[in-house]
Amino acid sequence: MKYEIKNKFSGRVQFTAEIDSSEDASPHIKLGLAVKWAIENKANLSEANLYGANLRKANLHGANLYGADLRRADLYGANLRRADFSEANLCGTDLRKTNLYGADLRRADLYGADLRRANLYGADLHGATICRANLSDADLISANLRDINLSDTNLHGADLTNANLRGADLRNVYLIDGGCRNDGYRFVGWVKNGELMIRAGCRNFTITKARLHWSNEGYHSKLLGKESIVILDHIEQTAKLRGLIK
Repeated sequence: MKYEIKNKFSGRVQFTAEIDSSEDASPHIKLGLAVKWAIENKANLSEANLYGANLRKANLHGANLYGADLRRADLYGANLRRADFSEANLCGTDLRKTNLYGADLRRADLYGADLRRANLYGADLHGATICRANLSDADLISANLRDINLSDTNLHGADLTNANLRGADLRNVYLIDGGCRNDGYRFVGWVKNGELMIRAGCRNFTITKARLHWSNEGYHSKLLGKESIVILDHIEQTAKLRGLIK
């Protein structure tokens, strides 16, 4: 059967897919099948209205979904490796256990999205909105989180090793913003496997190794080293007050 995909702004038909589906199947199922057809046939999905699409465990590797409306879509377990979701609307979308390795999520709206256990290794989320999203146990290693809104986001158990958090809004999250050192280095504390971790500039240490690094007599600036220790003290005490560590 034929199924039309429309543009989210104009409402005009963007393309017509040929899908194998019964007439009484839910619109979410039909829409999901149409998206898969579009990927296979290289149809244009940018800025498409894909609200509520059922794309559970779909293979969308490298798909161009720039600016698409994917609110309330079901993408549980989908392969979204290196897909383009820049400026897409993913509010309330189910992205649990998805593979978003290297995906482009710049300026995407992920408000309230469920990203539990998602793989976001190396993903670019510069300028995205993720407030009130659930990123518990997500892999955010080397992810670009610069200038993103993470307020009220659940990051419990997430791995932020080498993530770029410069300019990120960290209000009410499982992270401790230690502020910026005199030279602009921003210090952020987070907990991994029960251990307090410190992210500062390109450095990523356990709290113990961080103290050793910045108290080392050979550190290039004694003043910056002392300031770093003061920041580490603040982060560690705050982590204890919040019950994040003992």
